[in-house]
Amino acid sequence: MKPIHLSVGRINIDIIVKLDKFPQPDEPLTTDILEIQPGGAAVNYAIAVNKLGHSVKILAKVGKDSLVIRPILEKLAETGVGLDYVEEVNAPQSMALILLRSDGKVSIVRKLGSSLLLSNEDVRKYFGMFDVIHFASVPPEIVIRDPSSKLISYDPGPNSGKLNSELDVDILYLNEKESNSVNINNLRKVNLIIIKMGEKGARVISQDKECEVEAYKVDHVIDTTGAGDVFDATFNYAYMEGYSLEESLRLAVISSALKITKLGGTSSPTLSEILNALKSYTPSVYCK
Repeated sequence: MKPIHLSVGRINIDIIVKLDKFPQPDEPLTTDILEIQPGGAAVNYAIAVNKLGHSVKILAKVGKDSLVIRPILEKLAETGVGLDYVEEVNAPQSMALILLRSDGKVSIVRKLGSSLLLSNEDVRKYFGMFDVIHFASVPPEIVIRDPSSKLISYDPGPNSGKLNSELDVDILYLNEKESNSVNINNLRKVNLIIIKMGEKGARVISQDKECEVEAYKVDHVIDTTGAGDVFDATFNYAYMEGYSLEESLRLAVISSALKITKLGGTSSPTLSEILNALKSYTPSVYCK
C-alpha cells in the first residue's frame, strides 16, 4: 500500500504577475503573465507528492467568504489531492502576490489571513492516520510529532528564526539563507538537516555523515516559486520508497530544477520526467 502524506499549512490564492520593475504613478505597464493559481507551500508539496505517486491530503483553513477560494479548491481537487481536512472559517483568505522577474526569481508579498488559525490541536486530531506528516511554512509551535507516523518533516520557511532546541522532527528543510540564522548544533532532536542551496545544489547533515549534491542545470529558468517545496516532496517520497540518502538527494535536486522551467509553484514534474532527466545527467554526490 502506498504511503499517505498529510501536508499541513496554508492554501493560498496566488496572484502571479511578471514584472521587472514597479510602475511609477500613472505609468501604464503591460505584462504577458497575470494569473490566479492555487498556492502555498502545503499545496505545492501536496501536488508534487501526488504526481510522484503517493496519496496526500491537506490540513488547512480557508476563508469561507472569499469569492475566489471555491474555484481554487475545485482546481486542487482535480489534481487528486485530498481536501477532506480543509476547514472553511470566518476569516480573511490567505493570499500571495508573486512578482516574477525575467530571470525567474520572485518576490512574494503575503496576506496570512485564515492560515493563522491553524494549531497543533488541529494536527493532533488526525494522529495515527498518516505515514508522513509534513509541516510547510507554519510556526514551530504547530509542529508536533505523531508517534505512529513513519516520517515527520518540517520546512519552516519564513519561520526559521523561531526554531529552538525543542523541535522534534525527522527531517528539517532549510534554504541557505535560513540555515545561516539557525544554530544547527542546538537541534538535537532533528535526525536530518537538509540545506537547499539553489544553483549550488543541496547538503544534508545527519548524526554520522554529511553529504553534498551538485545542482542539476537547466537551460532556461521561468519561475522559482515552489522549487523548495518540490524538493521537500521529492526527498520525502524517495526516502519513504527506500532510496539511499545519496539517491534521494539526486532525485530532489533534479525535481526542483525541472520545476523552475515552468510557471507556478504547482508545476512540479512526474516521476518519469525526473528519471528521464537522471538518464541525461547524474548529479555528483560527495559524502564525508
